[in-house]
This record gives sequence, C-alpha cells and structure tokens, in this order.
Amino acid sequence: MKRIIFFTLVAFVLSACGQGEKNTITKDEPSEEQPSPIEEVEVTIAAVTDEEAVELIRSYIAEELDNNAYSGLYLAHEPYKHFVILIQDLYPLQEVAASLENFSKQIGRSEGEYRVKLKPATYSYQTLEKVANRLSASHEEIIDTERRVLSIGINEVENRIDLYVSTREDLNEELIDEITAGIEGIVRIEEGVMGSVDDNGLPTAEPYIVGTIMEKNEAENIVFLIEDQIYVSVNSATVIKDIKGNTIGEEQLNVGDRVTVWTDGSILESLPASGYAVAIQLQ
Repeated sequence: MKRIIFFTLVAFVLSACGQGEKNTITKDEPSEEQPSPIEEVEVTIAAVTDEEAVELIRSYIAEELDNNAYSGLYLAHEPYKHFVILIQDLYPLQEVAASLENFSKQIGRSEGEYRVKLKPATYSYQTLEKVANRLSASHEEIIDTERRVLSIGINEVENRIDLYVSTREDLNEELIDEITAGIEGIVRIEEGVMGSVDDNGLPTAEPYIVGTIMEKNEAENIVFLIEDQIYVSVNSATVIKDIKGNTIGEEQLNVGDRVTVWTDGSILESLPASGYAVAIQLQ
C-alpha cells in the first residue's frame, strides 16, 4: 500500500497507525553478535474481518509495542489476504510475534483466525514521520525554481519516504541531505513530467490535453481555458515553445490558438478542471 498524494505547494504526511505509550518490548541497541535475520514470521489473531483485524493490531501497537519498533502496517493480497506489520530490524520478530499472539488471546473477541505476517524493516515509522514532517515544513525551500510541484508521502510497503517533483533539477538536494541527516536510502526521489524532455525542452510524456484556447485571464495569474475542459495557470517556469521549438512568451498565446499542454502536480477535478501547466507548445 503506497499511501501518497500528489499536490502543488503543499506537502501532506500520512498519520501513523498507532500512537501512545508502549511498554512491553524494548530494545535500544543491537547486540555485538547478531544472528541471521529472520525474513518473516506468520501468526494468527482472533479476527474474522479486515476491520476486526486492523482494530486489534492497532490496539496492540498502541498499548504494547515500543515506539521505535513499529515501522508500518498494510494489507497484502498475495498469496492470500493478510496484514503485514513491519518491525524495525533491531527488534526480534519472534518475540514481537509471540507478544502479539498473547495480546490477541487476552482481548480478542472473535473465534476467527486472521493471518498476520511480521517482517523486518530498516526505519521505524517514528523516524519516517519525523523526516517527512521536516521535509514538509521546508517544502518552500526544497524547490529552487518557480515550478512549484512537490509531494511528500510515507510509503509503508517500501519503508521509505517518496518525494515527487516535476524534475530533479528543481530540487535543493543539499537541503534534503541536511534534513535527512545523511540517513541513506530513506528518501526516494521520483521525477514527473519534466524529468524527460526532447531537444526542444518539451516533455516526452503524453500531454494532458491538445486543444484550442477558449479564454485567457490575465487578472492575477495568467490562466488559459483549454477546450472548456481545464483551466491551466502558467508562470515564469512554464516552458512555452512554438512549433519550431523556439521559446515564446505567454503574451503570444491567444484565444483561438491551438496548443499542446502538459500539466504536473495536482489537478482539481472540477468542471472545468484546473491545474498548473509545466509546458505548452503553440501549434
């Protein structure tokens, strides 16, 4: 389950599945001699439905599990439906599994047997959330250009933070390194539409729309209505080209012109929709 939302200028960080004091299983430092890591442990808990299972698991996380042990929770469907609990790899999976089983026997109200797998993870959810919150708080400084396309989200399945940007060139990567304090691999950067461009600097990806400019609004921000389908805003970072690949200004785009438009970031699904144009080509 990849929980991430794309947006422009605002970063959203998903909330943890469990909060509160944990007091049963704790482990601060790894021992000098570590045995071979266990890839996963499977247990059953007293639940029949997904809702019953996740309620019991969240109760266990909140009441029994150490803050630093919990790394994520998601529902998997292969080879059969089950929940996966990610446990930070300094904590012994078998001990956590036994603790979960005991907890289930004590408070479980169902006669069912719901399968749950526990798997090791590199980063605790607490660490992921802390770094994601710092990135979110610095989102205005993370982007170096006027192309304000950025999203930040915790990917629980992959145990990392996914950072989406239109092109890596927009990023202040030194600031990202400073925020992550050199934690290697905790952030994965994914490039969007402007990550791959042709010789004219236009995206190689499929455009959002090809159509005629129906309106041009120059009140505060310049906004074009394309085919009564979408309002697109432009700014100084928008790449605007003519059919020969020459750079032109937005003042050369007028009602009645046929254009190809690439968008990036969030699209407001209204009628017409609205979004940000990262590139426009005048046909």
